[in-house]
Amino acid sequence: MTSRRAGADNLSAPIAIGGITVDPPLVLGPMAGTTNRVFRMLCRRGGAGLVCGEMVSVNAIVQGNERTHEMLATFPGEHPVSMQLFGSEPAIVRDAVPAIVEAGADIVDINMGCSVPKVRRNGAGVALMGEPKLAAELTAAAVEASRVPVTVKIRAGLTVDEDSYVEFARRMQDAGAAAVTVHWRAASQGFRGTPGWEPIARVASALDVPVIGSGDVQRPEDAPRMMRETGCDGVMIARGAWGRPWLFGQAAAALRGDEPAPEPGIEVRLGVALLHAQMLVLDAGERIALHEMRAQMHHYVKGLPRAGHFRREANQLHALKELYELTVGYAAEVRAEASSEGAP
Repeated sequence: MTSRRAGADNLSAPIAIGGITVDPPLVLGPMAGTTNRVFRMLCRRGGAGLVCGEMVSVNAIVQGNERTHEMLATFPGEHPVSMQLFGSEPAIVRDAVPAIVEAGADIVDINMGCSVPKVRRNGAGVALMGEPKLAAELTAAAVEASRVPVTVKIRAGLTVDEDSYVEFARRMQDAGAAAVTVHWRAASQGFRGTPGWEPIARVASALDVPVIGSGDVQRPEDAPRMMRETGCDGVMIARGAWGRPWLFGQAAAALRGDEPAPEPGIEVRLGVALLHAQMLVLDAGERIALHEMRAQMHHYVKGLPRAGHFRREANQLHALKELYELTVGYAAEVRAEASSEGAP
């Protein structure tokens, strides 16, 4: 299958979501506890064409929850940026959207794919795929209240045995969605299963608006392969970007038909990790930064020698200085071991 876009042979060509240009057509997916504005900035600088914030509750927005409003803050250099909301009442969505736009969102995204129980129990997230009329009303309400494009993120249905997600996507388009992102798994699969991108292809062939493919893009070459196999217009990278904000630049090269840069060496890899930590300290304070970096450092050292020992040590830290000392010492030890193994 080839892309539906003009210039289908040029997979790296920008796409337009409403009036927003996404160049290259690579999107950082929203992830709780990860896609704050610091990580979004790193991924934007790493080559992402669009970055997405963590999912936020429309109820919390209209209630004036301070933490939720802080999550909507953006850096000037990270745009274009999409902010994802979840909710189940059109009236509340209509009230919340202007605040999201005012905070700096270039795109408002409605989550209709999250299968976390506490979200689903409240009729939001993927539960909306079982209520297509309500889902269309939510989308229409957001479009009515927004001066920026509204998009929708869905899964391939509630179970693997049904295919109503194609008609569901059409209804979101008809309600005004400027693009639809499709995660190839059904809600019943969670994050399990062998990648099967056919659901993305089915939605891409049915819609006129841009379709973004999502799910299991871990390597640079996965991006062009997904686009060629499904005909989607762009690719969302989420968990694949954990500890690897440079993956977007590698994937962009693959879309152009160029050889992607190799994975960075330990110095660059851990240097980016320390930059991530320092930016978080400046943005949120040392206590919050260290709490978040305990999890993020796990990703930055994944696959490196004695990564398990490093992670255990990192979990005990209480100050940025300690993280710096641990990281520098760890890098020196790994280099020394590699040097001794290569000695005659």
